[in-house]
Amino acid sequence: MIFILGVFIIVLYFINPLLASKITGMVFSNLLVGRVPSLSFGYAAELNHFWVISTNIYTEFIMVTILYPLFILSIKGIVKVQSLEKFFSQVERKKVIHKEKFDKYGRFGLFIFVFIPFWMTGPIVGSMIGYLIGMKHYTIIFTVFIATIVSITLWGIFLQEIIHLLISFDSQIVWLLLFVCVSALLIFRFKKVILGKIQEIFNKGKK
Repeated sequence: MIFILGVFIIVLYFINPLLASKITGMVFSNLLVGRVPSLSFGYAAELNHFWVISTNIYTEFIMVTILYPLFILSIKGIVKVQSLEKFFSQVERKKVIHKEKFDKYGRFGLFIFVFIPFWMTGPIVGSMIGYLIGMKHYTIIFTVFIATIVSITLWGIFLQEIIHLLISFDSQIVWLLLFVCVSALLIFRFKKVILGKIQEIFNKGKK
């Protein structure tokens, strides 16, 4: 899937460089800060539903197909990816927090969890929690697949309306809001790394 996406973007750069750069921007936005900023970026860049929604769905499927197997192999002690162990531990803690809801609502609970577009929710974490609570692989993948499509499609339609409304006033407002939103999400996601670097610089200064 990664190879297909890479080849598609490279070929598209020769055909339509502007479109290729916008799709690349959406992919990286989704990887770094999530689906909502990625969807917002796509619509702010004046792409249609097809490109925005399909790119985000495909990107999230790639992440699930990579991280879900790695998580299972890690749990079984077969493979250890040091850079991901902290994230996997956060998923296990998340499972403990929501255990009662998942036990009570089952697949519907997993669907809602994947549908919500916030940090530490979505298809990746949802698929891992589904495994931890004992769901079968095909049930997890099918539920995550449907929930991701529905969520991205509905959020895409909703965000397009808002962004088009803002653009009708001034397109610069949209890009400013998007910049602030993405910056805030990046700081929030990597706050521990940032604080660690600041502390390291501070300690060096004291010496």
